[in-house]
Amino acid sequence: MAKKELKTEVKRLRLTELEAKQLEKYLDDHDLQFSEFVNALIGQKVMSEFPTVSAESLDVSIEPKKKREQIKQPPKADPALLFQIGRIGNNLNQLAKSLNILRQDPNAISKFSFLECFHALSQMQNDLHHWLGQLPKIERSPEAVSRARERALKKGRAVDVH
Repeated sequence: MAKKELKTEVKRLRLTELEAKQLEKYLDDHDLQFSEFVNALIGQKVMSEFPTVSAESLDVSIEPKKKREQIKQPPKADPALLFQIGRIGNNLNQLAKSLNILRQDPNAISKFSFLECFHALSQMQNDLHHWLGQLPKIERSPEAVSRARERALKKGRAVDVH
């Protein structure tokens, strides 16, 4: 981690009495020091106009310290589980790509095996059950199926949605 540079430059700021009171109230309410607040505002402005300035050297957060410390870290996940879910997602993307190719080129349908597609989807479902346990079943209402069928027919694609 880079060594923090000492802040040795001093700048003065003039405020009206009302502005000073409002600022003090804001700082008290948000548990901030004046220098932290002003440095964060300056950092945000500089970063918006000069994106080449290193974000590491600027603490651009003006959140109160108490709130910054309370940010929850994402839960730890088993790397093997993440790998398997990624593998399943990759397979699903390959199937989606194949189906999109079919939609664009009806002649490609002779090369595509719907049975293999169904088998691959079933295997993905089994893998997910193995790694995540039984998942809740998602069913579409008859009204939803009907609306989806109507939308597909309007687009000129006769799709059988179940």
